[in-house]
Amino acid sequence: MPNPRGKQSSRVAELETTQAEVPTEVSASPLYGVAMLKIAMELKKADARPVDELITGVLTRMRLDESDFRRFLESNGGLLRAIAQKRYS
Repeated sequence: MPNPRGKQSSRVAELETTQAEVPTEVSASPLYGVAMLKIAMELKKADARPVDELITGVLTRMRLDESDFRRFLESNGGLLRAIAQKRYS
């Protein structure tokens, strides 16, 4: 009896090969979006710590490189800055 997952397994192998060829910054970027969401959620809490502390804490828990994330944030962090400014104004 043929394996119904045979085609799916070959697709997974193709994806794994493709992911190995993707630069680290690009492959990590979906996690950066998750990190930004987590930071924004922390900012919404009444007893939120300063933004830099939140960033460090979230990145530590997610095991993401902080310097790489901060570079990403410099070019893509306008929304996070807007949320932080709204929180403190």
